[in-house]
Amino acid sequence: MDILELLTGFCRSWRLGRQLFLLGVISIASASLASSASAHLHVDSQGRWPECDGRSANQPVSFVHVSDIHANYNPDTEGSSPVSRVRGYYEMVKRENSYTVFTNAGDDYEKGSITEEVSRGRSTREVVQALGFDVRTIGNHDFAWGLQELLQFSSDPRAMVLSTNARVRGKGGDLPHGMSPGWKDFGILEVGCVRIGFFGMTASPYGYDGRQHDGPVYPGLPALEIESDHIEIARQVIEKYRQEVDILVMVSHLGLNTDIRIAEQTSGIDLILGGHSHTTMDGPLRVNSSDIIHTGSHAGHIGRYDLVYDVNRKSITTRSFQLIANRPESIPADADVDLKIATILKPFLKQLKDAVVELKDDQQRPAMALLAARAAVEKLEVDAAFVSEGSVWSEWRRGELTLQDIYSAFLVEREPVGTPGRTSMYVVKVRGADLFHVRAVLTDSAYCGPAEIDPDVLYTVAMQKPQAFGQQEFFAWNISASAPRPGAELWEIVAAYAGEMKARNLALDEEVDGKQADNLLAYLPGDGKKDSLL
Repeated sequence: MDILELLTGFCRSWRLGRQLFLLGVISIASASLASSASAHLHVDSQGRWPECDGRSANQPVSFVHVSDIHANYNPDTEGSSPVSRVRGYYEMVKRENSYTVFTNAGDDYEKGSITEEVSRGRSTREVVQALGFDVRTIGNHDFAWGLQELLQFSSDPRAMVLSTNARVRGKGGDLPHGMSPGWKDFGILEVGCVRIGFFGMTASPYGYDGRQHDGPVYPGLPALEIESDHIEIARQVIEKYRQEVDILVMVSHLGLNTDIRIAEQTSGIDLILGGHSHTTMDGPLRVNSSDIIHTGSHAGHIGRYDLVYDVNRKSITTRSFQLIANRPESIPADADVDLKIATILKPFLKQLKDAVVELKDDQQRPAMALLAARAAVEKLEVDAAFVSEGSVWSEWRRGELTLQDIYSAFLVEREPVGTPGRTSMYVVKVRGADLFHVRAVLTDSAYCGPAEIDPDVLYTVAMQKPQAFGQQEFFAWNISASAPRPGAELWEIVAAYAGEMKARNLALDEEVDGKQADNLLAYLPGDGKKDSLL
């Protein structure tokens, strides 16, 4: 059976707490789906900006922009949430210029707060909608928790949510629970005397190997696709809507390089508010008729783009940009949003604050990968485990660790979306001769397993998703004697091991007698050493 077919099969059989995409609940026949999110012009003002009085020839417009927040909303050491300061900065600019538009280029989910993991996406949706953006687009990580969560996320009570290249194909009918896609192809905001048109672009989905691909976003739901002909889509938007608006803005989750290509090969987009590549720009990039701005990721910076529009001449006369570091000493948190976030996080204070285990010493990435491999051997009850050093996102300092600390070290990226994370552990059966080969190939991975390997014996081995499903690519042949079966997310394995060590009144990094300890070997990635475990 083909590796990708195996992957699809396992994603469909993922069960209990780790089943990330409840296919049986939200499975939909293609014939029951709408042909697209919205193909109609959408005009909105909602009384957010002063009306046009016609007495001034010039009107200023400001954009406050962020992208790639990635669930970075836990309160910091100063006590305020970084995203409540993003809202606070928007309020500051709005007091200075009442014609201010609040925008977000997507990727609000994953790689941040453990509350998202525990709530299965809900906490991130609630935080983002509490922030009160005017315009948002959808990022590739925003599909992470399945179709139902996506539909709720895109049905924002305030924001215009856009994804011009996200298509739901079919002949109409109801989506789960009577829901419909909340995103639109195009929209116009009446900001005083200026009609601003917006469209949004979403990056193509990623596979288990971390590569983008065309085709369905979710396994088993072929009707939902992300179209990748970005330049042609942009040209169609320009042709259809450019004459309807004074300013045309693309809110893009495509990355800087793609934004540049679109600007080079089109004419008519005034401003590209970008995201996806996590690029931080000190100034706008002028390409053809477009200004491109990117403001980094994880709510670390906020972008402010100002322009003055000549109402009589129908042209932009001046432009300027500031990149603002999101620091608590310089940006006040919005009190209302901070309170809403505190309320959203309140049910998860145990995961955020309570210590679950201690560390005797500081831990760097190689040693943390080895600790995770040892945890996998113990908790998955396998003979051997491999964990890549690249799976470790942040290092630990000695002292107490919370579940948030463990999750922050072993973050989850669901690729493909609706399936286990890319660095999750899968279990395979491997002949001893192939286990020797795997050890020789995975030089970037920590190993915990048998010191003496019989080449003819079958061993149960835990390895990470890219290796489990990309065996031909990594090892030159299929090394497993059994189909990969899902084990658990890496952070869950380490957390379970931490709980066991805590129950034994031991630190997480203490060496203890483990499974078959006398015959276990452990070594760090890349050092070539093969020291006995104890």
